[in-house]
Amino acid sequence: MTTSEDTNAKQDDTIVSDPEILGGMPVIKGTRVLVYDVAASVNAGIPRDRILAAYPTIKEHHLDLAVAYAQANPLQGRTRGISPWTGTTPVRSGQIPRRKG
Repeated sequence: MTTSEDTNAKQDDTIVSDPEILGGMPVIKGTRVLVYDVAASVNAGIPRDRILAAYPTIKEHHLDLAVAYAQANPLQGRTRGISPWTGTTPVRSGQIPRRKG
């Protein structure tokens, strides 16, 4: 088995998604630690020892698995920086146009 296959095998056993735990968001098995939170912390450059102190139920290898999982399974949602109201002006309270009658 190659190194990437080893990582995938560990990832499959370590990261779980259960509708009864945090609405089905992926967590590290046996904890309620969100994988995306851990990956975001690592990617933000927070020191590993500080992350591990914040989440005492996880181990060092979980950090790398969380990053790999988050890269392989990005969160779905609307892209940032694109306004859904391009070319329009939002109506503010008290400025609702009235029909002439």
